[in-house]
Amino acid sequence: MASQGQSLGSKSDEDCKESFQEELLSIDSSLGVQNVESLKFLCINLVSKKKLEKCSSASDIFNHLMEEELLCNEDPFILAELLYTTKQNHLLQHLSYTKAQVETLMPTRKKVSLFRNLLFELSEGINSQTLKNMIFLLRERIPKTKMTSLSLLAHLEKQDEIKEDNLTLLEDLCKKVAPHLLKMIENYKRGKGSHDVAHTGDEVVILLP
Repeated sequence: MASQGQSLGSKSDEDCKESFQEELLSIDSSLGVQNVESLKFLCINLVSKKKLEKCSSASDIFNHLMEEELLCNEDPFILAELLYTTKQNHLLQHLSYTKAQVETLMPTRKKVSLFRNLLFELSEGINSQTLKNMIFLLRERIPKTKMTSLSLLAHLEKQDEIKEDNLTLLEDLCKKVAPHLLKMIENYKRGKGSHDVAHTGDEVVILLP
């Protein structure tokens, strides 16, 4: 028979989980269709694309993150990262985080790749006129369907037109219609270069006789 203390502990754990689920529902109810699309895009390397394609709400995404053991009431940072990245900082309070706390933890705890962050930031910087110009220049490469800046970049990635280590097409586009976005790409290359050097350095140390 479980002791009273154990029972209370279990009840407390269940209460925490229930409270966490309620906070997730509150976050879900505050996010619109475009927010959900942004979350799906940022989670591409965290959850299978097939599962993400079927997600129609933020709650669906949260469930998949929990299934992958990336999100739980004891450690909700992945969701804090996603909300911060998508500029939904007012919702961080539901996870007991502040914007400053997330910014401090991001360098060591972030799960979303530099490449995915780059594409998302670029999509945020592409206005309607720039998007029209990009679609015009890419008319032979993309389907004739209505696209957002995010869906355009997602399509180019899916077709292997842009990759983590090949941004030539993206750079050419930006040079022609959005030169102000080139700085984002340059910053990404610098950040990726530093990251790659760090990992290569570790390998060299291991391989030296």
